[in-house]
Amino acid sequence: MIHVTSKRNHPSVVDTTPMVRVLRPRLTTSHTEPDTIFDRHTLQRASSLGRAEKGIEGMSWTDYSQNVRIRDLEENLSSAHSQMARERSRMRSELGRLRGNLEQRLDRVSATLDAFIELSDLRVTLGMFDGAAIARHRTLQLLDGAALGTLELDDVPGYWLVPAARGLHSLLNGDLSRARLRFDEATRIDAARARTFVALAAALTSAENARTLGEDVAADLLPHLPSPDAGLTRGQRALWLLSADGSFGDHARERLLLSTLRHWSTEGFQAPTVDAWTAPASGGTRPGPKDDPTIAQRAEAARRMRELRERITTITTLGGEETPTEVLAPDPDSAAFLQQTLRLLVEEGSPEEAPLLAEASRLRAVIEGSGQEVTLPSWDETVEKVDTLLQRDLTTEQSPPHRRTFALVLQRSAVLEGAQALVTRACAPPPEKTDLATRGVTIPITAAGADQGRLEEARRRIEAHTTPNGNARTMLWAAVATAGVLLMISLLTTHGVLWLLTVLSAGGAAMAYRTSTREQGEAERAREREGRMLRERVDKAVEDRRRALAEAEEHAASAREDLREVQRMLNP
Repeated sequence: MIHVTSKRNHPSVVDTTPMVRVLRPRLTTSHTEPDTIFDRHTLQRASSLGRAEKGIEGMSWTDYSQNVRIRDLEENLSSAHSQMARERSRMRSELGRLRGNLEQRLDRVSATLDAFIELSDLRVTLGMFDGAAIARHRTLQLLDGAALGTLELDDVPGYWLVPAARGLHSLLNGDLSRARLRFDEATRIDAARARTFVALAAALTSAENARTLGEDVAADLLPHLPSPDAGLTRGQRALWLLSADGSFGDHARERLLLSTLRHWSTEGFQAPTVDAWTAPASGGTRPGPKDDPTIAQRAEAARRMRELRERITTITTLGGEETPTEVLAPDPDSAAFLQQTLRLLVEEGSPEEAPLLAEASRLRAVIEGSGQEVTLPSWDETVEKVDTLLQRDLTTEQSPPHRRTFALVLQRSAVLEGAQALVTRACAPPPEKTDLATRGVTIPITAAGADQGRLEEARRRIEAHTTPNGNARTMLWAAVATAGVLLMISLLTTHGVLWLLTVLSAGGAAMAYRTSTREQGEAERAREREGRMLRERVDKAVEDRRRALAEAEEHAASAREDLREVQRMLNP
């Protein structure tokens, strides 16, 4: 009995027993093809029904097909759910990233709006300091080269820039005495700021003004350089540059130099080393031979010693030349640094408004930077350490000659110590011998030649290695003996076969003799070839050793000569 589902899903019962009963004899008794189309369809249906009856007990074929489709649908649905889960995870990640970007942007926009509002309030407060603002504006105009016929500024109590601006106006108009009076008035209000302003402004206006007004000011503001590991402010670096370059005159330059040397000597400070000139090369040395890797190190030390001598010669030659006053004016890079420092000093503001101006500048930077905090420079901020600046002044080829000479004198002891270290490396004694390995024998090589005992041992090993093994000689004697025995037997018996064997043995003996002779010749040639190669290698090793010793002596002599010249230039 098979259950069949109708189109309206109403099951009906179909009795297939007669059909199976009719078809079974034909399936069991006949192997011929069905006669009609009906018979073929009947046979296929009966076969399907038979499989259904055997494989799926109690289930119709339609139910089985539906179950298969249901399983396929469930698998597809599960795959779709997995894909949707992956997509949801990806979308969640994208949304998180976008949310983070949006939050950052909103925070920046919020910070920008807050800064804008605060800046608007600060502008209202800063409006109370009109006199100080006008003084700063007029001073910046003068520094930018504007020609102001008259300078009318209201006095601002406690603000040093007002009398300093009047002094600058008088200085630009050629009234030096009146400028001194105004600058002294500003100094009484704020000595550090007023004197820094006078020194920088005088140096940027003319070399003559720098020499006239800057020397005394620099002595008060920068009596000596601090310790090599101490940091310098922007204003101190500006005074250092002007003094070292000779802009304030030779006396100011010499005073700062000697006072710094005395201060360092009293405090026990060591001059900073010039690593760019004297430190061992980290990766540029060409590797030397394996038996003597110090050859390249000695050559590199001698080469760097020669370069050190040439550099010091160049610096001392430039520093000793008579330099016109006009050339002592700040170079373009130094002038830009000085102008920036001077503008920062002027823009600082009066004591009351300085915090407000600093906050306004910060807020303006936040607005311009789209909400990001920015560190603003100031005229009294720390720039770099003394040792870093000294090395830069000394080793930079574009530095002015007087600045390089100034740095060289301050680092003289360190340069001499570095030169001595280079000479020590260049004069390092080479090893007494090198080794040559061949045939498992290590032969010591010196400038006098190779060790004869080890050399003879190497020759014996070559001879033992090239001596034939004796198989061909043994075969030769065996063939000769066999041929002799067969010959004697053949003479006694006169048997034909024995005569044939005798002839064959004689031929074998001739071939063995030929083979033995060839092996002997090859062995002789191999022995001669390897002996010649050994002699060539030994001769080359001895020659290389002698050349290395000669080069080492040349490097040492050259380095010692360069050291004497360096000492002469640094110890006049």
